[in-house]
Amino acid sequence: MSLHTEDPRMIRPSAADVKLLDSHPVVGNRAYLPTPPIKRTYLEISEAVAERDPGISFVAFSRFGKTFAISVLADQLAAAFPSVPVLCVNATQHTRYTEPAFLSELFEGCTRTPAPVGHLKASVLRSKLIRYLWTLAESRGSDRVVLFVDEAQNWTEPELTALRDISNDLALFARVLLVVNLFGAPGLVNLRAALLQAGRTDLIGRFMVRQFEFQGIGSVADLAGTMACYDDVDISEYPTGSGVSYSAFFMPLAFRDKWRLEKDAELVWECFQKIARKHGGFKQIGMKWVASSIRRFLMAQSEWDRAGFRSTEKMWEHAINRSGFAQTLGVTYSSDAKIPAAAPAENQEKSEQDSV
Repeated sequence: MSLHTEDPRMIRPSAADVKLLDSHPVVGNRAYLPTPPIKRTYLEISEAVAERDPGISFVAFSRFGKTFAISVLADQLAAAFPSVPVLCVNATQHTRYTEPAFLSELFEGCTRTPAPVGHLKASVLRSKLIRYLWTLAESRGSDRVVLFVDEAQNWTEPELTALRDISNDLALFARVLLVVNLFGAPGLVNLRAALLQAGRTDLIGRFMVRQFEFQGIGSVADLAGTMACYDDVDISEYPTGSGVSYSAFFMPLAFRDKWRLEKDAELVWECFQKIARKHGGFKQIGMKWVASSIRRFLMAQSEWDRAGFRSTEKMWEHAINRSGFAQTLGVTYSSDAKIPAAAPAENQEKSEQDSV
């Protein structure tokens, strides 16, 4: 067969290659893309890093993509501030707080290595962690270290107090600022309120003076911006160096004929609305369900890829229903659900000064 008549899927990487398909980021739920909500969040965090603010917090409903967002944001910050170390840890919930256990987990999360074995004193663990952060910053000539904390609602006053002490020692002895970005479920709002009631404006001033909602996909424009990432080879190329975007990988013939996933945004939004209407509707869609629906759509329709391909309501409804979106409505999220606005802290100006 000549190159003039050969199927383009046999020339460029596509879903026809089973080995590539199995390792594709979309198939493996590793499509880390700068969606509109992530872009908005990045503006806040990058400003905090540039202005050397000590902390900022974000609250989101379950399955709205907090962990996914942290991965994208960490990569973006590392690219924008190459000299600033960026670390990510997961906040673990415990029935009873002990400082050695907390410091061991924090050490392991920051270093990605096991904590020192044996029953070490908290002071020893704290010194090792501070030394690690200090050395990490010094090796890059940085006066800052950025720390992302996922599932931050699992921490309470003692954990934040210990983190404050580490931040203080790091600033005092190494002149290094620890910039902490807390991401958590709505329980993080309750934690802030409890700290206010307890008069711990020092902790609020350090970590939660500003608390924002990390939103899901809340409009057709948000959805179109998200779906456009799958079409953009500069954002979603796979395999690396192939010149093939995510959507082009699954639908090479349709893509060559000017079909684009982004153009389906209005149709997809209407399908989500139609499915949700039976459960009271929705105001936002969690990224989990958007990504899952797109994955199922692309994998199903890749078998029918052709020039002149056009998406239909039936195709998208099937993909959305298969994603499990409908089953979450009224369970993990409802249209009436709201994340309360953060209450202003008394003596906020003083707490901000104390946190420096």
